[in-house]
Amino acid sequence: MKSQEYTIKQVEGFDIVGIDVTTTNENGQAADDINALWQRFFTEAIGDQIPNRTGEAIYAVYTDYEGDHTKPYRVIIGCKVSTADDIPDNLVAHHVPQSRVGVFSAIGEQPASLIRTWEHIWDMESLPRAFTSDYELYGPRFFEPNLHEVLIHIAFENLQ
Repeated sequence: MKSQEYTIKQVEGFDIVGIDVTTTNENGQAADDINALWQRFFTEAIGDQIPNRTGEAIYAVYTDYEGDHTKPYRVIIGCKVSTADDIPDNLVAHHVPQSRVGVFSAIGEQPASLIRTWEHIWDMESLPRAFTSDYELYGPRFFEPNLHEVLIHIAFENLQ
């Protein structure tokens, strides 16, 4: 795969509410766990249960890393909210902190394009990853026919 370009930008912190699972990339476990989490998100109409949503976009947040991407981490699938107060007991809240991020675009057949992009990110040893809160953004361009764009935001260390 040729080197994939990314843009660097500063993003404001935000709150997300949704459902979560702790997983690992060992032995393909993450693929099974994350697929099951997405299935639950849609089957149980989790998006409709989230109070104080600020839009239609769906986020998949990768956080609580126990090291780098080879160690266990938590995945939360949900939506951005104006406040994470008074959420239903079956949901979790997480604050994505303000950070400098690298934004990668995965366009095309999903999840194949998304998986290829993540594999590329994992192979980029020089990427200054912070391993705090990375996230995928499924916005309006994800639902456009023949586009299906997912924006992957990778939190960077605060380098001077």
